[in-house]
Amino acid sequence: MTAARRAGVLGTPIAHSLSPVIHNAGYAAAGLTGWSYTRIECAAAELPDVVAGLGPEWAGLSVTMPGKEAALAVAAEVSPVAAAVGAANTLVRRPDGSWYADNTDVVGMVEVLTDAGVRPGATVTVLGAGGSAPPEGAAGRRPRPRWRGATTVRRRDRTSRTRRRRRRRPP
Repeated sequence: MTAARRAGVLGTPIAHSLSPVIHNAGYAAAGLTGWSYTRIECAAAELPDVVAGLGPEWAGLSVTMPGKEAALAVAAEVSPVAAAVGAANTLVRRPDGSWYADNTDVVGMVEVLTDAGVRPGATVTVLGAGGSAPPEGAAGRRPRPRWRGATTVRRRDRTSRTRRRRRRRPP
């Protein structure tokens, strides 16, 4: 008999997430009996207590907004990518029971930009300032063996646009 293993996605709101459907189907297809994946409604301020209260059967967590920054604080070790962007979307339980934080958004964005034909020296504009905006910006600047990244990364969102307008107004 295989010991029960659990994983889940943390964030709020989370009821709309299809992650449990996708992951549970993957577990079944891979023959991972005893594995389950669930949603956990969790605000950023609650994340440390929620994670601390998880038993040893918890193997990992996907972290969505608003907890990506808070996820760094619960980890005993943080990947260089997660540290560079200041956000983690993945927490993996280590054998000693502690957590390892990583950010897979950057790698995903590098692949998307590469597949879209973005070339070195290009200007990349990130629309919005949501949870994936910092990793998208990092992906635009991140040097890779087969993709050297963009020279310029611009961010466009309501906050930065408002700030620009205020700066342009005469005193």
